[in-house]
Amino acid sequence: MEKLRLRRSARKDSERIEKLVYEHYFKLVPVADGFSDEEELICKKIVDKDGNIIAGCVAYVFQWGCLYVDDLWVDEKYRRQEIGSNLLQLVEDIGRSKGCYISYLDTGDFQARPFYLKHGYTIFGTVKNNPVGHEDYMLFKRFDEEQTERPRRPIEYEISDGTEEDGEYIDDKLYEYNLPFLGPKHEYIKINRKLVDESGRVVAAIMAGVSGTDAGWIWKIWVDEEYRGRGLGTLLLKHYEKKARDKGAHKFIAEEIYDWNVGFFLKNGYKVAGELPGLPKGHSYYVIDKDI
Repeated sequence: MEKLRLRRSARKDSERIEKLVYEHYFKLVPVADGFSDEEELICKKIVDKDGNIIAGCVAYVFQWGCLYVDDLWVDEKYRRQEIGSNLLQLVEDIGRSKGCYISYLDTGDFQARPFYLKHGYTIFGTVKNNPVGHEDYMLFKRFDEEQTERPRRPIEYEISDGTEEDGEYIDDKLYEYNLPFLGPKHEYIKINRKLVDESGRVVAAIMAGVSGTDAGWIWKIWVDEEYRGRGLGTLLLKHYEKKARDKGAHKFIAEEIYDWNVGFFLKNGYKVAGELPGLPKGHSYYVIDKDI
């Protein structure tokens, strides 16, 4: 095998690798009919009389006809007034109107698990010690199966469309709420690496890092089709794991794992913490982790 060199990845490398990963995914499972090959943002907000955001929900419509609820936040002064329920149900209705057949999300044991269970969600995965001493739950809700929906109770506030900047604000406010439970020790540590051939062409790459709570996160691994089957993915994964352990990571968690790539991680010592059959249709989505 020709000599390959290991290098740090620049932002442009990561953007290109992410594009290549999704191109590969969409060859395996084409974009669902009626959906775009780009994710679609849904942002809804509630503002007070002075125009300050007091609650909001951020979600994404993904290419396979699924809705991912990313953030749901209500200012402490306005809780227990059905605001969160109305925001969630409105976002779900938008997802349904766009043709989504399923909704999924994650929430910590210090967050809103009872709330989502009340709204018809079911737990399909649990990651323990994320962060240390807590559990992270993955939940789903099918829109294409008959179920009794919780009645939407009226609120005295108007829900309006939010911008991408509003979504960032809502995300920041939710992070502020989580801070006492998370207890971050440092900023996110990026550990993106690439393998290049003698001409400098990227032939394999990993996008990963260590969170402020010392969880190692693996976002993407990609190997050029010409170089597959040579152990380059494993080489990158092992290199990352060593670097992450050196930075204090206490466990590893991998994102966007499906039935076509889960075997790679299982062979490398990861375990299934949850499986969601039917995402995308005809396949399965997995939550996997590895304790150190």
